[in-house]
Amino acid sequence: MIVYADVLLVVNLFVNYLLLLCSSTIMKKHAGRLRLLFGASIGAIYGFVVFLPELPGVIEFAIRIIASALIVLAAFGFRNIPSFLRSFCTFFAVSFSFGGILLVLWITVAPVGMVYNNGAVYFDIDLSVLAVSTVISFAVVSVLARFTARRAPRDSVALVKIAYKGKEVNLTALIDTGNSLCETFSGYPVILGEFDSLEKIIPKAVREFIDGEDVSSSPEMRLVMHKTVSGTGVMPVFRPDYIEVKSVSHSVKTNEVYVGVTKNNLARGEYELILNPALFDEEKRYAEAFE
Repeated sequence: MIVYADVLLVVNLFVNYLLLLCSSTIMKKHAGRLRLLFGASIGAIYGFVVFLPELPGVIEFAIRIIASALIVLAAFGFRNIPSFLRSFCTFFAVSFSFGGILLVLWITVAPVGMVYNNGAVYFDIDLSVLAVSTVISFAVVSVLARFTARRAPRDSVALVKIAYKGKEVNLTALIDTGNSLCETFSGYPVILGEFDSLEKIIPKAVREFIDGEDVSSSPEMRLVMHKTVSGTGVMPVFRPDYIEVKSVSHSVKTNEVYVGVTKNNLARGEYELILNPALFDEEKRYAEAFE
């Protein structure tokens, strides 16, 4: 069977983008479209191994693992090892499930010619059939993941944008009813964030404090007392220009909040922020005003 390089590239680009989008949805992990497209492009290029002579199984597996790691890094970046492994395993599992479902659909619904070599597959398939089959596979994998994944309930997860002095970060957050931390003087709620995730917008004074330097009074930073299972400590916090929080049941934009910075991993590396539910008091007050 003749294998067309342009068809191979387009099909793999399309499928890999959907695989990454599905993985992002399952993990509730924010990833920009350009990053997903970049990761999908690496996957599309990997598809050209179908033209190489048949490789030994060990080498083929190693190349596939390396390619998957590069795809995940391109699409989701690297924050820490637990986060990377979670993204990698999710993408690998989705790819495996997706491939099996798609293969069944193509064989039973629309039989086509197929070439398999070095872990890459080429289907001589009409693009409209590919689109329909991909959407069906995406839906099936997403439904299965919803029933099998062990994560916080959907209404406990949010996407958060934090803006400070012209810069911003977009992070995944857990709404934790156990977080009641507030800044002492203003009473504004404090959300907790990991240093690595917030590094782009962290004020200089906060960096210096975390590095152990003797920081004099600074308008960029305040200190709040907090309690943990290991005792009481002091945490540096800063007030952003604003934050936007979007979840299944909440949508809030406010600047009446402080961001606390810690070098510890939060929620086993699955989330980059821990939100204080008091953030949504303003949302409730606004709704009550129009009742």
